[in-house]
Amino acid sequence: MPKTRAARLSDAAVLPLLAAAAGAVDALAFIALGHVFAGVMTGNLILMAIGLGSGSPGDAVYPLVALAGFAFAVVVAGRFCRTRGGARKDVAPGGDESGATWSRGVFVCLTVEVAFLAAVGVAWAAVGGHPDGDGRAALVSVLSLAMGLQTAAMFAAGPTGAPTTYFTGTLSSLLTDPSGGRPAGSRLAALLAGAVGAAALRTWAPAWAALPPPLCAAGALALALSAGSRDPDP
Repeated sequence: MPKTRAARLSDAAVLPLLAAAAGAVDALAFIALGHVFAGVMTGNLILMAIGLGSGSPGDAVYPLVALAGFAFAVVVAGRFCRTRGGARKDVAPGGDESGATWSRGVFVCLTVEVAFLAAVGVAWAAVGGHPDGDGRAALVSVLSLAMGLQTAAMFAAGPTGAPTTYFTGTLSSLLTDPSGGRPAGSRLAALLAGAVGAAALRTWAPAWAALPPPLCAAGALALALSAGSRDPDP
């Protein structure tokens, strides 16, 4: 059975926009917030290990902050989404062939994520794009919470979602079976575009460098909600 219009919109725009937000967030976190990642937790584990193994435990602090924020968000949001239902048929941002769609819990998680990213954007602009000291730790914490929410939401979406914050498996699948990987390729390209855009803004307009993540995430949420109000038939 062919995918619904909502599912095609999800593959073409909603999930890539979330991936772009994640790429921008991780680029900013690495460039300006202590060389950490807000969404790639395996990278943070390696950075923590390097700090400890090289006799510089202070270098493990920011990765630990990011890991703690991400883990907290995934656990809490995951439980929330499960209590609100996983993939179900009452709200439809992107149904699959079976008709399963995102739950209201997924939308709530993404809405809170947008709020967190917007708060970071405001704080970032307020300091001219050059956070330091305790401000860096706070921003790392909030960004990792946002990425944890996005990750948990996509897990809860089941077959109608897809990874948008970590891509090793996605890249492996794409390399293994390029012919069936157009949606995965779109997400990966969006991740790179988000990272490039954020890095460019950090270089040439630092005060606005944190603007792309909330815009991308809000765009994804708006499209998903719009898709849910349309006729889900192909």
